[in-house]
Amino acid sequence: MTTEEIHTIHEPQTDAPPSVVKRFVVNVASLFSVQLANMLLPLLTVPYVVRIIGPERLGLLNFSLAFIAYFNLVINYGFDMAAVRNIAANRTDKAEVNRVFCEVLAGKVLLWILSTVLFAGIVIAVPEFREQWVLHACTYLTCIGVVLFPLWLYQGMEDLSRVALFNLIVKVLFSLSVFVLIRQPGDYIYQNLSMSVAQVLVSVVALVVAIRRYNLTISWPLWTNLKQRFIDDRTLFFSSLTITLYAGSNVFLLGLLSNAYNVGIFAAGTRLESISRAFAGIALNQAFFPIVANAFGRSREQGLRLVRTTFFPLAAFMGVISLGLWVIAPFFITLFYGDAFRDAITILRIVSLLPLAIGISNLLGLHTMLNLRMDKAFFAITAMGSVIGLTLNMLLIKTSGHIGAAWAWVITEGCITIAMYIYLRSQKIEVVQLSALTEAIAFTKDRLHVLSKRLPGRH
Repeated sequence: MTTEEIHTIHEPQTDAPPSVVKRFVVNVASLFSVQLANMLLPLLTVPYVVRIIGPERLGLLNFSLAFIAYFNLVINYGFDMAAVRNIAANRTDKAEVNRVFCEVLAGKVLLWILSTVLFAGIVIAVPEFREQWVLHACTYLTCIGVVLFPLWLYQGMEDLSRVALFNLIVKVLFSLSVFVLIRQPGDYIYQNLSMSVAQVLVSVVALVVAIRRYNLTISWPLWTNLKQRFIDDRTLFFSSLTITLYAGSNVFLLGLLSNAYNVGIFAAGTRLESISRAFAGIALNQAFFPIVANAFGRSREQGLRLVRTTFFPLAAFMGVISLGLWVIAPFFITLFYGDAFRDAITILRIVSLLPLAIGISNLLGLHTMLNLRMDKAFFAITAMGSVIGLTLNMLLIKTSGHIGAAWAWVITEGCITIAMYIYLRSQKIEVVQLSALTEAIAFTKDRLHVLSKRLPGRH
């Protein structure tokens, strides 16, 4: 560590002007409100739905979502992450923002056309998918929302309060439609259909609002520019692909190698973990990434300092979430899903390790490696994770079913986190420094103090 780094560790206030801190607080508060809605609304709908449709049909719904997730991945390509970086670094350059907007939108439209052809071919040709073609078609409608919803634009512009509002509208529309449409076991298809329709409607509104708010014009980009964007973002795409292969394929492989009941139990067991991790992790990631990208844009030292400062608060926070999930697993599953889902208690306790592991790997990978343009190393590590994850899933699902899928996920995430830490150390980058603990405590107190002053009733 240099003398300059030691000096700056004791001066956290000089790193971020008040406007940056204010944006951070507003963005985190907005996204936390979304994740709070994500937690509370399922408390109303899921107990109602699962007691009507049962574990097997819940398994079919989640298998369909896992299947369509691959098409969403293709449509997103590497655009979202790369576009956030581009826009965050050039948000005052309207011409550059408009260029990125048009290129990303055009790229997604082209990939949606390709995905639709592939989807139709698979559903027609493969009997297992053809049997549930109506369900898969209803779920596939979400891909239209993926094309239209400019989350990456709002992230790059640090205007996440609107994202919070749009997502809240989606959840409310979806929740209301569930109570109206699902009355008997055969109505389970409406679960995914209502989710898709709500997502598409809100995506259209979000796109129109973005165009008007940022004075954007839609035009087809030059083919040379579009081709270059595909080339530039391909590493991020393959990284996303490898992440999906190890983190998202457990449900898909469980459906192929096991049965719908096991998929339903696995989905029930991982639901609270996913919501909790999203409540904390996604909100922080989406609000934090543009600020970190901006800090790295100013200098490598400022970016690394910000990452080091947040490591200990993040690890402690995610660790508390992991412990809490393990403790409440029996109570939650019984109350939320009923006695038919008691096998899911074991699943929830296994995956309770994930918030801590993924929280740290996001800090090391998304916030550090990608901002240091270590895209190829990031891809190599996630590719390794895919190989480990797929291998473990195929071995453990055959012998242990849904429990094997849960352990495969946890072990894979642990291997990836360790690999990222080892790689950064090999590049002489120390993200974890005990000497940064003092500043981390000061950083956390400062953010909590700023947030508390903005809460209702605190003036």
